[in-house]
Amino acid sequence: MLLFLSLVHSPVAAAYLGGFDYNATHFVRALNDGGFLNTLFWWVTFTGSLTFMVVITIALYLAGARKEALVFALVFIIANVVAFGLKYAIARPRPDDLGVPPEAQPAFPSGHTTNAFAFATTLSSYHRKFSVVMFSWALLVAFSRVYLGFHYVTDLIGGALVGITISIIVTRAAKRIDGEVTRIANTPPPPTTWQGVVKLPLVFITQLLQVGYALVKRRN
Repeated sequence: MLLFLSLVHSPVAAAYLGGFDYNATHFVRALNDGGFLNTLFWWVTFTGSLTFMVVITIALYLAGARKEALVFALVFIIANVVAFGLKYAIARPRPDDLGVPPEAQPAFPSGHTTNAFAFATTLSSYHRKFSVVMFSWALLVAFSRVYLGFHYVTDLIGGALVGITISIIVTRAAKRIDGEVTRIANTPPPPTTWQGVVKLPLVFITQLLQVGYALVKRRN
């Protein structure tokens, strides 16, 4: 790990990690001609944003997939803490030669890619029939980050590894106590009155804390 960090902080890695990274990044970016696909990939990249992840978690919960929503919420929080920690520990500059103003946040790993692969891995672990669709979408989100000029290719690889790893760890732990997680998710039952709907945010947070505590207790 120390060797990796020293390599990332080296003068060469400040721009890119080797010839492959530079060539692959510029090849993908060169595909963008500013036309329809540019607009399309702006929408694709939005689906990997923090805002969209919050919206999709709420949608899952309201649609009845309460267990999946709670488990993903934990994955999402932990993955973002890890990703942001790595961003500022490594402090890799954004690419400045791809024709777009560099964003303020460091580049490695890609947060959008982390989110997409965390969600794809979590949902696929509970519903394998969606695996191909989910990982195809995650790959498109990752691709969009280079296509739009915000990241190097290795930023995407790092983000995918963080998202997949955190999701596997959390979902496997949750499945070991699946009965308890299911009980928490279904207590109380879905609201049938407007008063119950108003209380939903508090219910969700309470259930999230209960699931987190159950996982920690099981680990200990």
